[in-house]
Amino acid sequence: MKEDENNDLPWMSEDIKKTIEHRDKIVKEQDINGLFQLADNSDFSIALSEIINNRCDYNPDRLNNTQRVLFLCMRLEDAGQADHILSFLQEEYSQWKHEAVNALKEIGAIKSAEIIRQAIDLLPENNEWFFDTADEHSEKLMNQHDRDFSNYPDGSMPELYRKYAEKNRNDL
Repeated sequence: MKEDENNDLPWMSEDIKKTIEHRDKIVKEQDINGLFQLADNSDFSIALSEIINNRCDYNPDRLNNTQRVLFLCMRLEDAGQADHILSFLQEEYSQWKHEAVNALKEIGAIKSAEIIRQAIDLLPENNEWFFDTADEHSEKLMNQHDRDFSNYPDGSMPELYRKYAEKNRNDL
């Protein structure tokens, strides 16, 4: 966040502004050592996501395995929170849906992986849009999978991202 933007947010304390400026500097410089010095897991997760996104310009093919695992998990989480898991599974990263299940398992999000696997099983095999072919029961199931995934069944995703990143720090 640019300093000018912070001035437009009168509710934001000076400490929060400084934290955001520090995090933004870490992202801009792709400072992995600074990243791991961030105490708050949410700040860590936000900065890590931005660093990875900047490195690959949202193309997972440009990442090594560790980076791709984190990227896929983070993009899937974002889809579940911002819209619907289908935006990831059928639109933005449909070719990565099975690898995303494995990525969730790899970071320790076993329950989330199972929910996404079940959602994938509901998708049409011919890659048609889900809602064009789904019946009422399938739609209810898909929406339930979306809700279940978005409720973080494995706990805090930022904690899982951090643990995985710490374990694989040399690959970042």
